[in-house]
Amino acid sequence: MTVLWKMQRCLKFQSQSKILEKKVLFIIFSVVLISISPQVFGEDELDALLEKENGVLIEQQKIIFEMGRHSDVHVKHVIETGAWNPDRPRIIEILPGMHSNLTIVDEDGDTYGVGYDGDTFEESKYIILRQKLGNYDLIAGYDLKNFMELENGLWKKNIHSTNDILVMFEEDMELIFANSRPVDIREAKGINCIGCGITIEYFENNDTIKKEILFAEKKYEIEVSANEEISEFKFFGGGSDILNFDVTDVNQLFVLKIPLELFKNPFDVYLTEKDDMELDQLDKIRKTEFAQDETHVSLSFRTNSEGTISVLGATPKEHQAKLDQIEWMKENAVASTKIEEKKGVALPIPGTKAASELAEKMSDTNDGEETTLSFADELKQGQRQDSGDDMTIIVIISGIIVAIIIGGALLKLKKNK
Repeated sequence: MTVLWKMQRCLKFQSQSKILEKKVLFIIFSVVLISISPQVFGEDELDALLEKENGVLIEQQKIIFEMGRHSDVHVKHVIETGAWNPDRPRIIEILPGMHSNLTIVDEDGDTYGVGYDGDTFEESKYIILRQKLGNYDLIAGYDLKNFMELENGLWKKNIHSTNDILVMFEEDMELIFANSRPVDIREAKGINCIGCGITIEYFENNDTIKKEILFAEKKYEIEVSANEEISEFKFFGGGSDILNFDVTDVNQLFVLKIPLELFKNPFDVYLTEKDDMELDQLDKIRKTEFAQDETHVSLSFRTNSEGTISVLGATPKEHQAKLDQIEWMKENAVASTKIEEKKGVALPIPGTKAASELAEKMSDTNDGEETTLSFADELKQGQRQDSGDDMTIIVIISGIIVAIIIGGALLKLKKNK
């Protein structure tokens, strides 16, 4: 009886083990199937569309984002090269998200036939470009909803693309952050990200708070922009100049416009435990100085914890070395360019007739001379960075735009094919 009972228990255990093994295998198979199905189905849909339309997927393109202080953006896909006929159309993949209001035009604004893979554009994943003339850029544009994310007073978006990305901003915007670095866009139209991996951020509004400092019987004002509450400032002068204030939240972004008459740069910024005045090198955080003139300099930094911020000023000797560095940058910026600087020239949007006309005009006036490009002019505001970023960001300043266009200028003669 005991032997029979043990045999029954053994058979039951083996049966349960097989059932458990089947359940585990089923779960593993389901997870794998779920993880690969969207990609496989997406590739199948694209392959089917390419076969149906006798089409070719476009890979070489420039993508433009037009951003503002709202969640929606306008997207443009600019195709600059090549030509094709309706019997061999090109396919563009639509960026993820709710999209609407598709337009397809050339740089003259002439419209082209609109095509897509779904019953409506809103339901589609791909745009079908039926035809393109060889001498004119083609631009597919649409609105993308809820692209930007508002978090703790900051509009934010992570952008990753193998294509070159151009990010344009609305006229009322003055400052944005690229990978936490401040970019003054008052005299620029946007930033260009090459082989792009970038985090774009900007404050919810342009509001600044003025903090009054009383020192040596004189009042000074520090303008502050931040995405969180700001505590009262304390200033200790008389040689080792230090500005203190508390931060009460993590991931706070600050921009301080500091009068150089109060204390001078270059600055060091420390984040310590609250009320800790012993500044150690391990407490130093990354900062950027920018937009410096004769009276003020802007200082930007980001905190990653609560505590006390201490901004340590420079000695007169260190400050003079900084001024000498800025002056050297200005002189080299002038010497490194052979074209006349034209202030206030607006940036033509790539893929527009204005860009072509300006390129032709500047090509004619250049008389065949080789043009040397330099981005040292970006540094004339005294921007200082403690470390580099693993990406290329070019601020498109109006004084440099003409030279950029010259380098790629081509005479465009529109003709039907």
